[in-house]
Amino acid sequence: MLNTVNTVDLESALGALDIKDLGEGVYEISSPNEKSIVLEVLSIDLALKTMTIRHQHSVHDIVLKDNLDLVLDKMGIKRSVDTVSTDIKAPMPGKVIDIIVAEGDTVVKGDGILILEAMKMENVLKAEHDCTIKKVLVSTGISVEKAQVLIELG
Repeated sequence: MLNTVNTVDLESALGALDIKDLGEGVYEISSPNEKSIVLEVLSIDLALKTMTIRHQHSVHDIVLKDNLDLVLDKMGIKRSVDTVSTDIKAPMPGKVIDIIVAEGDTVVKGDGILILEAMKMENVLKAEHDCTIKKVLVSTGISVEKAQVLIELG
């Protein structure tokens, strides 16, 4: 799948769009010069300014940036909220092979948390920072979707 990144002036773009809420996270978006599209919003993270959508059976992750975000990117500065993840999400569809931690465990940055089998490879998902395991939301042997929350961190 090919992912592209486009910078768009959201104020101008959204002003020209007609957005209809079709219910249950499904929207029809049309503009004066283009045909309409239907997409489903799967998740929104306001703190990280990200959303995951589904369009024509493909899932896309979108990062929304304002002018301040663009200036900080040019300067090479990351906002602190970008670096702290509050949970472990599946980076791709796969099957949970092993859960290394239990609720209440304390882990340090780099510790293995969960093993996910995807594309015939075992991937060890690791802690990005020191934290406590708040809640384990999956069990061994189940299949998961991309961006599904697997473990909540505290």
